[in-house]
Amino acid sequence: MWKTYSKIAWRNLKKGKRVTLINIFGLTLGITAAFLLFTVVSYELSYDTFQTNADRIYRVVTQDDYSDGTAYNPGVSPPMPDALKEDLSGLEALVPVVNSSVNVSTEQAVTNTGENNFIIEDAFFTTSDYATLFDMEVLAGNLALLNEPGQVVLTVTEAKKLFGTLENAFGKSVLLSKRVEATVGAIVADIPVNSNFQFNMLVSYKTLQSNEDVFDYHFDEWGSFGSDFQLYLLLAESSSADQINQQLRNFAEKNYKDRGTSKKSFYLQAMPDIHFDSRFEPINGEMIRKATIYTLGLIGIFILIMASINFVNLSTAQAIGKSKEIGIRKVMGGSRLQVIGQSFGETFLVVIISAIISTITATVLLPYLSEVAEVPDSIRLVTPSFLLFSTLIILGVTLLSGFYPALILSGFQPIQALKNKIQVAQIGGVSLRRGLVVMQFVIAQVLMIATVVAVKQMTEIQDADLGFSKQAVYYIDIPTDEAKDGRLDVLKQRLKSNAQIKSVSVSNDVPSSANNWASNFWFDGIRESVQFPTSLKYADADYFDTYGLEFVAGGSFSESDTLKEAVINETMAKKLNLTNAEEAIGKTITIGGSEPWMRITGVVKDFAQNSLREEIKPFIIATEKANYELLGVKLDKNAGKETLATIEEEFKNIYPEAIYSGTFWDESIASFYRRENQLALVYKIFAVLSIVISSIGLYGLISFLVGQKLKEIGIRKVLGASISQITFLLSKEFILLVFIAFAIAVPVGYYLTDQWLQNFTYQTNVPVVLYVLVILVSLLITSATVGYRAVKAALGNPVDSLADE
Repeated sequence: MWKTYSKIAWRNLKKGKRVTLINIFGLTLGITAAFLLFTVVSYELSYDTFQTNADRIYRVVTQDDYSDGTAYNPGVSPPMPDALKEDLSGLEALVPVVNSSVNVSTEQAVTNTGENNFIIEDAFFTTSDYATLFDMEVLAGNLALLNEPGQVVLTVTEAKKLFGTLENAFGKSVLLSKRVEATVGAIVADIPVNSNFQFNMLVSYKTLQSNEDVFDYHFDEWGSFGSDFQLYLLLAESSSADQINQQLRNFAEKNYKDRGTSKKSFYLQAMPDIHFDSRFEPINGEMIRKATIYTLGLIGIFILIMASINFVNLSTAQAIGKSKEIGIRKVMGGSRLQVIGQSFGETFLVVIISAIISTITATVLLPYLSEVAEVPDSIRLVTPSFLLFSTLIILGVTLLSGFYPALILSGFQPIQALKNKIQVAQIGGVSLRRGLVVMQFVIAQVLMIATVVAVKQMTEIQDADLGFSKQAVYYIDIPTDEAKDGRLDVLKQRLKSNAQIKSVSVSNDVPSSANNWASNFWFDGIRESVQFPTSLKYADADYFDTYGLEFVAGGSFSESDTLKEAVINETMAKKLNLTNAEEAIGKTITIGGSEPWMRITGVVKDFAQNSLREEIKPFIIATEKANYELLGVKLDKNAGKETLATIEEEFKNIYPEAIYSGTFWDESIASFYRRENQLALVYKIFAVLSIVISSIGLYGLISFLVGQKLKEIGIRKVLGASISQITFLLSKEFILLVFIAFAIAVPVGYYLTDQWLQNFTYQTNVPVVLYVLVILVSLLITSATVGYRAVKAALGNPVDSLADE
């Protein structure tokens, strides 16, 4: 029986080739989109799920409540890990993890590169208990050595980079920051890409503790909180997060009650939340908002619904043509259940063909997926979870697409079917199909609105006045792990003498970055902390010219190697309740509630210290040569590759033992919005896709209507109706459907885009003209799709439609 049904289903599909191909095309678009979105979403949801103890691992995070707001920090202060060991119970392990960039020198050069000096990004200072929390494959050595000073663990990739082979690496000596001797005590496999704990090297925590000055971490500074100094806990089976949180509240009360200007609190963040909580960035890895995951999932569901709606419209449009076949089948003894089975069989066959084509298409498109999502090049499409998902998709789409056509076809009465007397009312009428098309256009228009808003927001951010000049600024990492011996000044002067270089500055950071270095401070001679913190940057006097910072009062400070004078921003002046910016000039300020007092020489126009998602913070810029880590170079507009080569040559002449690393600042700023730009691209792609699918849906509905109005069209033509009149008759109601969809889509689209814009302090205005653009595009698509089918019907010979009357 099933063999017979399959043959009949295949013959029916071949008989209606045009509709079959349209159905397959529409479903293939929808299923391909669903497959690719599933790959992205499942990858994002897989972060660190492979960790055996994922459900018992927590991070201790910090919250500062100020009088005017709340600040969040994923880190703790250096003394806290040891102090918490004494205060917390119910733990199996307490593990500090400090992420840092470390200079590593080997005794011999790597044979294939000739190098023996490397910068290792993401070196984790930690204890042997790190292996208790996080899964690692040990290939050589013993991780217990991390409890001893002078021990390091390398990943496979890093071991080969430093020593050429694993055999050469194990047991070898290295020099950290050119002053600390260490031994490679173990080698581990590379960390999976879907982890927020990506490291290249582990260094024993005692190495950090015994070399505070070298690595610039001080274990007596209770007020120092950095995002790179983090603490992880493994809870005992019998413990709960609530119990530990209560102990952390007690700890904060005991150690931080009257310390600083904020009310500090500490609490646990579950490991599964680390990848999704935008308040606390991961120690090293990607972060994505859950709202983005939900958005991608909804887009996939909507695209599938739209594709299924098309199938329903086109299948029911064919129903009248199948009426005689159904009548004969019933006269010959076929039951309604058999007709339903036959109808579902045809649907299932179309869905299977579409799913196979979709799998091939998704595989071909997979290499381009990294353009719209943070997925690795090695990501695979076909996995056990994908096979389960694709099975559910096939069954779900078959049920969603086939249920209504099967119900309608199986309900035909044999006599009416054989006499070709099936009426519109008997196949559900047009109202349902109109409603389905309205739903399609609502989805399409919401995606169009989202696309327009996202593109406008990101365009304006990229063109926004950030308060500085980001163009033609090139910055270079400079050595920081050795005593300042005057070479930096020599390098700066040599570069300034180049005609293609307009300005050169040294600092600890560029004006706008992901860094958030903050402190309490005293103001105007009053030895009491102001009730809000200040962000900090250390720079020389050329900093303002190099990065194009504008003064609204006063000017730059004089050159100095130590804290002497300072510049603040407009927000700082306002929050200090000064009447105007000029009033700040000459007043004194000090960082951290200690000497020396610095004289304020100027107030700069507010600039975006971080991304435009964040509000402008009060700021202090001061001189302190010991903290300088970057050299910024303002290039002339005519500077080219030769100038960059000259900069590198001068750097290597001055620092022959150092590693050269340069970056254009505008590229660094662009990386702030990588996720948002990718999401905007996703909106563009799926807006176009929804338009295509909507057009197929319109074609299905107009085909259905034309099938029901053939005799009416023939009679009108016989009575003298023109082609334009008939076209207008068939097209006018679709214009109304577009406007109905638009009325629904506008408030939905406005709400969703408004929620997305809340992620930014700087938000674009959405003028009415953008909504008008959406309705115009919808009308244009409708006119083109409906007009083609309507004109074709109007050009038909009336004799053919009236022959049986």
